Formats: sequence, structure tokens, C-alpha cells
Amino acid sequence: MVFAEIKPQIEQLAPDERLKALAFLKHLMHADDPEYQAELARRHAEMDAGRKVRWEDLKRDAGLA
Repeated sequence: MVFAEIKPQIEQLAPDERLKALAFLKHLMHADDPEYQAELARRHAEMDAGRKVRWEDLKRDAGLA
């Protein structure tokens, strides 16, 4: 599969779905980076300790709400 095949589908996504796709692609680009993995582990530990962010707040901060 090439980008030209999925581009029309991406263009049809709602803004919040595009944001999810963007986050997923960004994750894939950095998944093998040890510093990225360490940062994810740190953030997961914070979430486990009770520090969480609501999806609505993320959308608002990204200008989608």
C-alpha cells in the first residue's frame, strides 16, 4: 500500500479522527527510539499515579473543540 492509496481516506476523516491518525503516525516514527520509550514509560507512571488528561481537554488544546 502506498500513501496515494490512503490519502483520500485520510481526507474524509473527521478532525478528531485525523488527530488520532496523526498521533499514531508520530508514535510509529519514534517507537524504536530509546528516549521516546523512556518518555512514554515516565508518562505512563504519571498516569498510574493519577495524573490524567481528558480527551475533551486535548481536543480543545489542539483547537478541535
